[in-house]
Order: sequence, then structure tokens, then C-alpha cells
Amino acid sequence: MKLRRVLPVVLFFAIGVPLHGQAPSQLEVNSLLTRASSALDHYQQLAPGIHCENVGEPKFRDACTAATQTLIERVEEAKSQIALYRQQSKPQPADLFEAYEKFRRVLAVLEDVSYVDPDSYGDHNKQLFAEAYNSFVKVDIWFEGVVEANIQNNAKCPDR
Repeated sequence: MKLRRVLPVVLFFAIGVPLHGQAPSQLEVNSLLTRASSALDHYQQLAPGIHCENVGEPKFRDACTAATQTLIERVEEAKSQIALYRQQSKPQPADLFEAYEKFRRVLAVLEDVSYVDPDSYGDHNKQLFAEAYNSFVKVDIWFEGVVEANIQNNAKCPDR
């Protein structure tokens, strides 16, 4: 095997493997929360462009309106929970988990919207919901991993 093929594998094991299982640093948590807040802000920027009143079929118009209202409420809850976490001098893993749960509840509504017939909300609204979903799902995966690592580390070192 040539050195060019071996080097990436060696680097992966030298750098990546020792990091696996380690607790996320406060810098990583802060970076994650900044990205989560950005996704929440992004939805708030997209929300005024969602026009449920333009949806043709009444049942889908009502569903669009309900989803949009629920999203507004859940985005505010998630933003408040993240702000609360950031205000604590010594936040615990349960506090980070609570912020994750609030963030996850926003994503759950966006997932529900994505399961509806793609054309039922109209192309314009569909694109906005899809854009919001994409920004949330990327953060959700990262958020879940950081919360899991934080909880596992706290179980190993409860006096932290």
C-alpha cells in the first residue's frame, strides 16, 4: 500500500480514536449551542415567508397553520432553554439534555410536516419547511452526540 493511502488511516487512528468517548469540551458545547441558536434564528427568519393562507385544501391549510404556530412556540421554548443553560455557572448534563429536548421538539414538528404529501402545502411553503428541517437535522445529530458524551462522562466522574 502506498504512503498516501496509509497516512489518512494512521491519522484517523492517531487523532480520532483517542477523542472518541471523551467528554465534550466547554468550547464544543458553546459551539454547538451557537449553531443550535442559529438554526432557531434561521427558522424565525423563514417563518414570515410561510403563507398557510395560500394552501388550497382547507385541511392542509389548517395543518400548516397549526404546525407554524406550534413551531413558533417551540422555537421560543428552545431559545429560552439554551439561554438558561448558558446563564448557569456550572451547568449539569441534565441541563444540556433539557436544552436538547426542547430543540428536538422543534425538529419533531418539522419532521411531521415533512411526512405530509409534499405538494399539500404548496411549493413555496414546502421549500421553506425543507430548508428549516435541513438546518435542524444537521444540528440535531451533533447535539445528540454531545449530550450523550456529556452524560457518559458525568456518570464516570460524578464529582465534576
